[in-house]
Amino acid sequence: MTFLERPFRALANVFGGVALVSLAFLMVAITLDATVRSLIDRPITGIFELSEIALVLIVFLGLGWTQMEHGHIRVDALVKLAPVPVARAMNAFSWAAAALALALLTWPSTLDAIHSFQIKEFRWGYIEFPIWWAKIALAVGLWFATAQMLLYSVLALLGRDHPAASDQPTD
Repeated sequence: MTFLERPFRALANVFGGVALVSLAFLMVAITLDATVRSLIDRPITGIFELSEIALVLIVFLGLGWTQMEHGHIRVDALVKLAPVPVARAMNAFSWAAAALALALLTWPSTLDAIHSFQIKEFRWGYIEFPIWWAKIALAVGLWFATAQMLLYSVLALLGRDHPAASDQPTD
């Protein structure tokens, strides 16, 4: 693990922890809501709104952690057939393309998060619930994932492929 990867790992663990807590909350909340609904034929007020927020945290803060744990699917049939220098270039290009794709999502999400924070955006349902902070978490998660992809692109160019590519041929 390089000195650049250590802070990414630490941040991924923090974000992953938040995602796991959100997942635990979601499981308990939905179970309680379903139980209460079956007993008194009424949902618990606010669970739906909180579940939406929890899903945002699970997906976008868990994105970087999944990347650090090599949980994303990679199709590398052509890379495995290529000579080592070509395979490295292909990996670098793939990570850079992933970073670009994420950046195309990150920028408008960031602008939306800034606007949402400025107006203190709320979601109206059974209860009035602030969502500006979830939009900020979404943008932060996307920025982190974009930075990760750029890091892996650089590491691939330097011949230090991301550990998910451990089955890659080496010199």
